Amino acid sequence: MQDTKARDVSVCVVCCGMYAALVNIFAPISFQQIQIRVANSLIGLVPLFGWPAVYGLALGVLLGNMVSPLGPIDLLSALPSFLGLLIVYRLRLVSVLLGLQSYSTIVSIWVAFMLNYIFQLPYLLTFAYVLVGVSAATTGLGYALYKSLSKLRLPLP
Repeated sequence: MQDTKARDVSVCVVCCGMYAALVNIFAPISFQQIQIRVANSLIGLVPLFGWPAVYGLALGVLLGNMVSPLGPIDLLSALPSFLGLLIVYRLRLVSVLLGLQSYSTIVSIWVAFMLNYIFQLPYLLTFAYVLVGVSAATTGLGYALYKSLSKLRLPLP
């Protein structure tokens, strides 16, 4: 039992740290209208590691967005991200791709809203730009990460 708790805490902490680090390392392409948030590739870990990855990545979004040029409002992005992560987790046995794309869509709706609110960018055009970048990172890279690690035959949570 203790091993399971230690493993879950470790997965949570590692996911959080890796996400926040990748957002900071790739900060120039992690924010704004045209973005490919490389850290979102880690969303592909949710179907493999379950709740610890959900919590760790949601916290990673919060920490990573502390350097956001959008200011404190971007800290709220942890909420739609958490919702998207829950959907990825729920759909993991149905369709990992559908879960990852659902996450991309939810986050893109939110980011487009923030950019529209702060910079008065046109919502639909901004949504389209953001969706392409977020989908490339989350669905594209995230699915590739999921497929690569799933070959290790990790037990599903």
